Amino acid sequence: MNNKIGLLAGKGTLPHVFLKEAKKKNLELVIFTISGEADKSIEKYGYKIYELKITQLGSILKMLKKENIKNLIMLGYIRHTNLLKKIKFDFKSLLVLLRAKDLRAASLIREIIREFEKNGVRIMPSTYLMEDSIAGRGPAGKSRPSGKDMKNIKLGFSMAKKIASMDIGQTVIVKNGIIVAVEAQEGTDECIKRGAKIAGRDFIVVKTARKSQDLRYDIPTIGATTVSLIKKYGGKGIAVEAGKTFLIEKEKLINFADKEKIFIYGAEE
Repeated sequence: MNNKIGLLAGKGTLPHVFLKEAKKKNLELVIFTISGEADKSIEKYGYKIYELKITQLGSILKMLKKENIKNLIMLGYIRHTNLLKKIKFDFKSLLVLLRAKDLRAASLIREIIREFEKNGVRIMPSTYLMEDSIAGRGPAGKSRPSGKDMKNIKLGFSMAKKIASMDIGQTVIVKNGIIVAVEAQEGTDECIKRGAKIAGRDFIVVKTARKSQDLRYDIPTIGATTVSLIKKYGGKGIAVEAGKTFLIEKEKLINFADKEKIFIYGAEE
């Protein structure tokens, strides 16, 4: 039985969290980084690394075959805005683009997964080895939202679900019963900065998963940077979807949020 696993790594901390767990388990692993996206410090884990362009799907498939990898996990994020640039796609990538019903991130990733599976590569759930990092229900730490905050969270959750289903973003900023800002392609942290300028202090961040969440690629993530921004701009806390959101370095994150008196709340529909 072939136990070798491939990691397709994008930006962010999530690939690092996974690699730390993989080292503990002595997994046989090969890393495929996306040029211009993955963190260079990923080299420190000592695994073989191939650096490839996201537009070279054919090359990625060839490398997977060369390494005899039948199981692949995709972690980290890749900027969807790359598609707005003048870039050259290989034949496999062009086929994926032509098959996709539109150029939304979810549509493209589903087609890429379909291409991997056609070539005998199974995409594993991104929760593999990291189940303990998933947000639970209710307050994660000592800081708790008030009754008024809960009303804002409920409103924000409903709106975030709607924009997530349209693949616009997954985050909203809410204050006093008003949706102040909606995430677009800039990401959660930039949305917080923009929303904070409009809202002023005491805003709340709400981040959800899509309604038809695919565990192979579609799990929202928050970490210390997000909590730091909420503190910096005078926010009260963040609500995430319980059971469907990664809390990066969970224990450290909760301790940090408690220290800064920022709540992290696991909400449900």
